[in-house]
Amino acid sequence: MRRWVWNGLCEVIIHKQYSNLFIKKNLSQVDPKNQALATNIFYGTLQNYMYCEYVWSRFAQKKPNKKIQILLSMSVYQILFLDKVPSYAIIDESVSLLKKISPKSASFVNAILRKVEKEKIVLPQDELEAASIQYSCPLWLVKMWKAQYGDLYKDFVQNTCATLPVFVRRNTLKIREDYFKSNPKIKAYKDPLYIYTGNDISNNALYQQGFMSVQDEGSFLITQFLEVQKGMNVLDTCAAPGTKTFAIAEQMENNGKIVAIDIHEHRCELIRQDAKRLGINIVEVVNLDSTNLEGLEEFDRVLCDVPCSGYGVLSRKPDIKLRMDSNDMDTLIPLQQKILQSASQHVKLGGKLVYSTCTMNKKENEKQVEKFLKANPNFVLEEEKSVYPNQSQEGFYMARIKKVNS
Repeated sequence: MRRWVWNGLCEVIIHKQYSNLFIKKNLSQVDPKNQALATNIFYGTLQNYMYCEYVWSRFAQKKPNKKIQILLSMSVYQILFLDKVPSYAIIDESVSLLKKISPKSASFVNAILRKVEKEKIVLPQDELEAASIQYSCPLWLVKMWKAQYGDLYKDFVQNTCATLPVFVRRNTLKIREDYFKSNPKIKAYKDPLYIYTGNDISNNALYQQGFMSVQDEGSFLITQFLEVQKGMNVLDTCAAPGTKTFAIAEQMENNGKIVAIDIHEHRCELIRQDAKRLGINIVEVVNLDSTNLEGLEEFDRVLCDVPCSGYGVLSRKPDIKLRMDSNDMDTLIPLQQKILQSASQHVKLGGKLVYSTCTMNKKENEKQVEKFLKANPNFVLEEEKSVYPNQSQEGFYMARIKKVNS
């Protein structure tokens, strides 16, 4: 099992595969009784990678190759965070993984981990630097959150390492509430949202039969914030993989029309496949660039869930923490502006547009909406809301804007 986790971490860290996609495609290779532990070690190591690296690197005069670094960080995570597994067993397992491949590396890893087991961890005295290391967040992000949100930054950095429950949305078109709740792996929350207590969700019969979809509470709130009704004409500008699209369709009782746009054809195909799984037939999938929607009609509702930095979903997608760059915003912010401006041209008089992100960054959120409203006096802000990340949910921003003049 631990070899599987190590290989998976190498795929994500070295070969840049997405962590959630790796788990979805490969978790079935692990014995069901070990799937929960494998998932814990996999995601926990990614969430705490900078911290784990900080802990072991103090004892290494030279950094080993990347695969050994990953094994060391994975081992440190287990030593520090897995209470039920004794340290000696973790160290022995890590050494045995290397013995046949590289005996020298095995000795090196053994020596380092023995020191980790004994030595006390000392963090920098500076509060922001300490938070950056302890919660494996780049220092520039910690400073940005402190500047924009004040002391809330402490919750934000801590929650990037939270272990969140898996939320699923009941397909109200296909399965009754009482039948859905009777499944032993389903725990009641706020219908149509529930907590899934199993492991390999993609192989669960409820999922395969289209009775449920994976969706977090904040993401679902965005679809409710759009205020759709049966029979409406709706545009979803950045739709793939379709999570919000189908939540909207279910709220419309599969009555009306939704045009779902994505720039990548292979991602458009994901939406089409999920529509079949869920039994939804009001979604028309179109392969288009949402910065140029010329030729489309006007809509009652438009959703602009734009590409963003993802700083609100770092607990679910911890590999973002390993790859993020403060310069990413330089390309994202102009792109968000273009999509919002383009989509706004297809809102009916009296219609509404929701601009949303899964990030905690006022430059991508409130500032974007302020800039748009200043340039477009025919729109007014009805409401804006931030869902802050915590121990049970991810972070999202949403703003509902109404077209009041032609």
